[in-house]
Amino acid sequence: TKGGLMNQCRQSKRFLRRLPRYVHQTLSSFSSFSSSSDSLHPDSFSSFDPAHIRNFSIIAHVDHGKSTLADRLIEGSAGGVTSLPQQLDNLQVERERGITVKAQSAALRYTHHGEQYMLNLIDTPGHADFLHEVGRSLFLSDGAILLVDATQGIQAQTVSNFYAAFERDVSIIGAINKIDLPKADLVSCREEMRRMFDLDYVTCVSSKTGENVDQLISQIVKHVPPPAVDRAGEFVGVLHDCVYLPERGSVLVTVFIRQGSVAARDTVYMLQADRSYTVRDMGVFLPSLHPTTSLSAGQMGYILLKVKDVRDIMIGDTICLKGSAVKPLQFIPQPRPSIFSGVFPDEESDFGSLKEALEKLARSDTSITIRSASNPTLGKGWTLGFLGTLHREVFAQRLHQEFGESVVMTRPSTTYRAILHKNNAVVEFNDALNMPEPWLVALWEEPIVEVTLIVPREHLPGIISYCMECRGEQKEIASMTEGRFIMKYHIPLVETTSNFNSNIKRLSSGYASCDFEDAGYWETDLTRVDVLVNGQQVDGLSRIVRTSCVRDVSRDLVKQITALLPRQLYKIIVQCAVGAKIQARAEVKPLRKDVTKDLYGGDITRAMKLLKRQSEGKKKLQASASVKIPKDVFRIL
Repeated sequence: TKGGLMNQCRQSKRFLRRLPRYVHQTLSSFSSFSSSSDSLHPDSFSSFDPAHIRNFSIIAHVDHGKSTLADRLIEGSAGGVTSLPQQLDNLQVERERGITVKAQSAALRYTHHGEQYMLNLIDTPGHADFLHEVGRSLFLSDGAILLVDATQGIQAQTVSNFYAAFERDVSIIGAINKIDLPKADLVSCREEMRRMFDLDYVTCVSSKTGENVDQLISQIVKHVPPPAVDRAGEFVGVLHDCVYLPERGSVLVTVFIRQGSVAARDTVYMLQADRSYTVRDMGVFLPSLHPTTSLSAGQMGYILLKVKDVRDIMIGDTICLKGSAVKPLQFIPQPRPSIFSGVFPDEESDFGSLKEALEKLARSDTSITIRSASNPTLGKGWTLGFLGTLHREVFAQRLHQEFGESVVMTRPSTTYRAILHKNNAVVEFNDALNMPEPWLVALWEEPIVEVTLIVPREHLPGIISYCMECRGEQKEIASMTEGRFIMKYHIPLVETTSNFNSNIKRLSSGYASCDFEDAGYWETDLTRVDVLVNGQQVDGLSRIVRTSCVRDVSRDLVKQITALLPRQLYKIIVQCAVGAKIQARAEVKPLRKDVTKDLYGGDITRAMKLLKRQSEGKKKLQASASVKIPKDVFRIL
């Protein structure tokens, strides 16, 4: 409470000095926040004319200030709150990593030239792995703020986001952020945006201090068209997101209304799921939940539904009133996963709870694909498809933080193709265990991506050399401005799944950026490398590698495995093999007991007999014992 926190502050001057500035702002504005929020009547958001509604997204490269700008827009609106930073980043993983993972919305009320406007803001992720979230947000938007950092200029994801908005035919408003920093180069940024995107006018703002944010709001009202909706027709909406609320026993569904209106107690019907539900409550995001009496066409809000099975809620589904004859609304297609990883419970008894957690988490992240899998070493589990390595890491972190599940995830792999001799049939596989036999295959193919890189001139040689090491094929290189180049490479997807982005940042001292796009497949030569431990194959450690790299990969693999396996009373032999041919071998030395320590003299033959008996016993133990591979080995590898 305010009083309790202030008492602690009075008791410790040192604590007061270390308090972040935003906590002081929160305390000073606590009373005004409560009164302004309470003064918003439930009908205040239901009566807006569609001509006074603007739906827009904020799109930018990662760390260019999208969430901070969203904070300033929320604070400046009627009923806005001066609160902790990243108001639209609700997930713990978002606050810890400082990135946006899921697109979040907020309804803002602004007065422009004496007239009230509702601005539906959608904050989007900036990383390439979450480009699907940007596409979903742009589908519901009529405009987009293209934000560029004044100290960094246009980056790779800026270009990708611009073309995503351009293809959706939304109004694009240019904005340059962080103009309060000493290194801000406004002239260069303006010139880049004019040359690259044909944006003659851009608004220069500071999302930290709020400078010129009011000018940006005026640009939104002027240049973003109102939504093309029909309030007189029957209710039709599209599901944008959902989250399970255990404290309410309901599912909170984010919905965009395309036609008509919906009110509490209405019975709604979902076309794709073929299910009917009664609306328990509804409202808009401020970004906190604010109840309203109804939601009308052109608005984005939430509805609370009593859902027995969360799997019935499908993102992108069309929702209408029960008994209405409506056609399904078009929604953006589901993205195709680029990498796959096996997920297994840490303990077999956790299988049921992990299954439930995966289903709930996958409802709100429709880009994830799930199918059952089984591993002789790890037991029953699933193979999950992700959009990238960061997407995989964030999913595992959310699984642990939101559901308390600890899992074993196998090494990420990509989808390869095998063109068979018989009828030129095409077989796709992403696991070494499902790889066809070599004599059946006429041609192997691996997926490639088009990597867009924006690199300063002084770091160009190092980046080009690294792309060549990754088997990259240069497709384009051009000068953006004086001192900066844009390059496009075709690189095998598997080369980008292991620290590619980190290495680009390291080689350029953090000044280069990259973006990825699917570019199809090209021909390659693949070999399956199996791991044998004391002659027994360990399926979970088998790998798909290029034929030319078999020896190097095998040596590294046996070296890593022997360093991780615990020592036993017998010798452990680790081998990498291709078919029946051993490519690399290493040993884990056995634990040795000194059986001769109790001998105090006598003939040497007494000691030799004891040592021989010990050696024979270890051979018998090695022949009959099976090595249990710790799950930490799979985690690390």
